[in-house]
Amino acid sequence: MNGGAVTAASTPEGSKYGYVFIHCKLTADSPPGSVILGRPWRPFAKTVFIQCSMGEHIKPEGWNNWGKTENEKTAYYAEYKSTGKGGEPGKRFTWAHQLTDGEAKQYTVQNILGDWTPFK
Repeated sequence: MNGGAVTAASTPEGSKYGYVFIHCKLTADSPPGSVILGRPWRPFAKTVFIQCSMGEHIKPEGWNNWGKTENEKTAYYAEYKSTGKGGEPGKRFTWAHQLTDGEAKQYTVQNILGDWTPFK
C-alpha cells in the first residue's frame, strides 16, 4: 500500500465498540508518514489501537476527519501506549483520544465480543 488508511470504520451509532486492535504491529513498504490510522466511513466510526507498534509509514497526526469537521465530534478514535516510529501520541490531532489505564482495561475480548467463542 502506498498511502491510504488502515481503517475506514462504519460503526453503527450507539455501538460501544468498533474496530479494536490489541498488541498489533503495523508495517508497510509505504513512504514515511503516508498512511493514516483511520478515517470515518460514517459519522460514528470507532477505532482503537491498544499497545500497538506502528511503523514510520503512519502519519504523525494519525487520523483524518475525511473532509468533514463534524466527524470530529461523532467519530471516536483512540490509542493506548502506541510504540514505534509511527506511535507518537503527542503529535495526534487534538480530537483523537489517548486512553487512560482505566479506559484501556475496558477493552477485553469478553467485553468486545461477549460470549462469542471461535471454533466451537
